[in-house]
Amino acid sequence: MPNALDETVDTIGREIGLDQQEVAERMAFLDLRADDLRLLRELHGLVEDTDTFSDDFYEHILGFPELRQLVKDDATIQRLKHSQAAYFRSLTSGDYDGTYIRDRLRVGLVHQRIGLEPKWYIGAYRKYVAGMFDLLWKQFHAEPERFRAMFNSVLKVVCLDMGLALDTYAHADQRSVVQNQNYLEQVIGGMPAGLIVTDASGRIRSINATMRDMLGVPDDALEAPRWLESLLPSPDLADRMAAALASGAPQDGVVVTVDGHADGARYLEFNIRRTRQADENILLLIGHDVTFKRQARLRLQESEEFFRLTFSQAAVGIALLSREGRFVRVNRKLTQIVGFTEIELLQRFLYQITYQSDLLEDRALFRQLIDGEIRDFQRETRFISKRGNPVWVTVSASAMREAVSGQLRLIVAVEDISRRKEAEEALLRMANHDALTGLPNRILLQDRLSHAIAQAQRSGRLVGVMFVDLDRFKHVNDSLGHEAGDQMIIEIARRLSRSLRESDTVARQGGDEFVVVLPDLASTGDAALVAQKVLSELFQPLMLAGNELFPTGSIGIALYPRDGQDPTALLKAADTAMYRSKANGGNHFHFYTEDMGMRAEEHLHVEARLQRALQRNELSLHYQPQVDIASGRIVGLEALLRWEVDGVEVLPAADFIPLAEETGLIVPIGEWVLATAMRQLTHFARTGLAPLRMSVNVSARQFHQQDIAAQVARLLEESGCDPHALTLEITETLLMESPGAAAEAMVRLSDMGIQLAIDDFCTGYSSLANLKRFPIHGLKIDRSFIADIPGDSDAAAIVHAVIALAGSLELDVVAVGVESAEQQAFLEAHGCRHMQGYRFGKPVPAAEIERLLRRGCVDAAA
Repeated sequence: MPNALDETVDTIGREIGLDQQEVAERMAFLDLRADDLRLLRELHGLVEDTDTFSDDFYEHILGFPELRQLVKDDATIQRLKHSQAAYFRSLTSGDYDGTYIRDRLRVGLVHQRIGLEPKWYIGAYRKYVAGMFDLLWKQFHAEPERFRAMFNSVLKVVCLDMGLALDTYAHADQRSVVQNQNYLEQVIGGMPAGLIVTDASGRIRSINATMRDMLGVPDDALEAPRWLESLLPSPDLADRMAAALASGAPQDGVVVTVDGHADGARYLEFNIRRTRQADENILLLIGHDVTFKRQARLRLQESEEFFRLTFSQAAVGIALLSREGRFVRVNRKLTQIVGFTEIELLQRFLYQITYQSDLLEDRALFRQLIDGEIRDFQRETRFISKRGNPVWVTVSASAMREAVSGQLRLIVAVEDISRRKEAEEALLRMANHDALTGLPNRILLQDRLSHAIAQAQRSGRLVGVMFVDLDRFKHVNDSLGHEAGDQMIIEIARRLSRSLRESDTVARQGGDEFVVVLPDLASTGDAALVAQKVLSELFQPLMLAGNELFPTGSIGIALYPRDGQDPTALLKAADTAMYRSKANGGNHFHFYTEDMGMRAEEHLHVEARLQRALQRNELSLHYQPQVDIASGRIVGLEALLRWEVDGVEVLPAADFIPLAEETGLIVPIGEWVLATAMRQLTHFARTGLAPLRMSVNVSARQFHQQDIAAQVARLLEESGCDPHALTLEITETLLMESPGAAAEAMVRLSDMGIQLAIDDFCTGYSSLANLKRFPIHGLKIDRSFIADIPGDSDAAAIVHAVIALAGSLELDVVAVGVESAEQQAFLEAHGCRHMQGYRFGKPVPAAEIERLLRRGCVDAAA
């Protein structure tokens, strides 16, 4: 079915005579021939980026405030850009049939309706032609004639389009003027009020049918010009007209007596307004026949009290009730609120349209009102509409007695508050539910959990709290984007909801964390069954951004009353148990045990001490030598972090560094390590020691949370350290988790002259392709392999392979953890030149390593 816009387009096409013959004549006049169409089709295949034309056009026009206000938001701009791009692409289609013409008329009509003036539309064509000129010149500048022909064809079709658009603009404007004029005439002709228009001298310009009827003037009596005073000889009216003409102030309530009617004098009340037409002041006299109003005044006195009470609240529904609650009178607003007609309401009692749950309290209040115990009341209640749905209303009720009969009547004012209630419910839902999944949020979760605990106290049953955290969700966000991550969260929410009973609650705690409340459990086994069901449901395949994923989760379970007496304690216990599941590799569940809580408290204690350690200078660096086996010379040092107070170790590095990684403290600590190691290396160089290389471990968090290359550049400048003497050691895991960001940072570091080495090589899961993809300069063989050589054939084969691989790729290789002569001999025999371990020296403070460096060599046999 054609829509209204298409019908208007067809009408305009017919009215301006835009048939096939007219289009053909326009094309002939523009000399748009078959050769041009062929060139345009050929050009169509060359023009791909018409979005550029649209972008340039909108960037230009949005600089004009009068155009910017026509565009509501960025989404509208993008939609208009895409439409404009499609419009530009069709210009070179070479197919200009009836559909094409109708589309051009439609575009012109839409732009006319939204108020986009032709000058802006012409600007788009100018932008397009300029862009096409550059494109064609770039493509065909070596073929001037072909360029001229192509560009000439573009000009012809642009002129054809401009003509169609401008014709549409002009004709649409003309139609609007005619339609507005017709509309105005119809409005004036159908006005229930009378209207007289006079010029400044009082000569009648026009008079509508209603006013002619009021005055009893025949239609043809005003064909010749007449003065207003000949129809309405009223000095008061003349004076008020003069006042309106002089000041422009409205003159209202001017009553004129008209004699000569068969049924006696008539009373007309006029409101006078001054306006301008064709640079001339004119007066509008809007008149009402108030004869009946005057005559009815006496009859209305009997019900004056009723109207005074009811119409003081005319914006609300009003009803007059008998003492039994039957509707006696109702207004239109009340019928609109409840959907019943006036006649239908007059056949009913108030309680028949009152919501059943609210009826008892409503009746009690009305009984108090009738008995005189209260004078009035106001209450929020619900009515039942004719369609059967409840309608929230505010009812204000009072009692009165009729002046004549003395009967008791109830006055009820009814205000529809449905929208307010819907808004309140929406706000309540927003406050209590997660915006992404629609699940209960933390606030509602606390309420549900408290309720479940209260029930369990009465019944003696258990309440289970499951803390569910998705495994590796960050990888989904990093690799597929946050939109895909949101889709995954929504699907996980559905799966969790499907896995549970109707009485259970699943809430989103935030991010990829969910909490499940399991009320009324008989045993811990019930919670375990639910947890296993949830894990199975989560592991079902999920298509996300074209990838098939198998989500898993880590679940921690706490039980009331065993693991906590209140929601806070239970949630904390479940969270602690969840971290145990995650530490064990995920896709598993653990029940909370008391020792978990003790470890969690210890964890917090150590974290607090570690934060203070950095502030109190309790951290220090020890240095372990790296030796060139052939010469016995120390060629490098590895900076190793230690936490000591008064020379006594607080915690081993293996214990506190993972905690620093988890909490993010590794970022400031890592910066301190880099700065300290650089300053120490600069000190060694300035004291005349032989050149050596300093190796420093860099955490993956330092890559993720800051611009590591910029930080290193700043520290190099501050310390004066030679970047060519610095090696940064990274883990294989970093290369896999954020390959894009890691590659960019590593290239920038390498360009500074800094060498990069993979620490603990072969313990991760990176591919050999990473050795070519990233600017890697060296490998470190993990101590776990060195410890088992030469006795363990598998370890020996791996070490041999790594050394050979490094040699073929021209990478430096360092064996870490060398402690015995047999290990040294094996490594040396297979071509490993650089070694590090207790055989050559333990990690020692800077002063001790400096004494060792001054000796120059180490005694491997010592």
